[in-house]
Amino acid sequence: MERERLFGKDLELYGRGEAFDLRPGRAGDLGLARGNDNIVQALTLRLRVRRGELAPLGWPAYGSRLHELIGEPNTSRTHVRLMAFARGAIEEDPRVAELVEVGARVPTGERAVVRLTMDIRLIDEPNPLNMVFDFDLGAA
Repeated sequence: MERERLFGKDLELYGRGEAFDLRPGRAGDLGLARGNDNIVQALTLRLRVRRGELAPLGWPAYGSRLHELIGEPNTSRTHVRLMAFARGAIEEDPRVAELVEVGARVPTGERAVVRLTMDIRLIDEPNPLNMVFDFDLGAA
């Protein structure tokens, strides 16, 4: 219950290809993401949304700059930029105390995907949250 108070609750989403949809709940209602699940969902959305995309809704600084790297070569230089853009976006969330560590690697068998691994220290939490986010440099 304490984690839910700290990290909130929101409608639960699930991925459908490149898009998200609402997850149905048990009694025909909509599902809720709570606590840890909600913060992971919120941070994932923050990384996927293009910075400025929600400006018409009053959130001009929400999102990340990761999309700027679509089409770039999958090189160490691009990985450094991905890590910097991810750090900037994640640390914007008020529930994040610090992005302790971020790494980037290419998963086996992938050519255009970069896997970002992050250790995130959340407010009032002693143990970091380990989060993995795959970014496709070839996505349009």
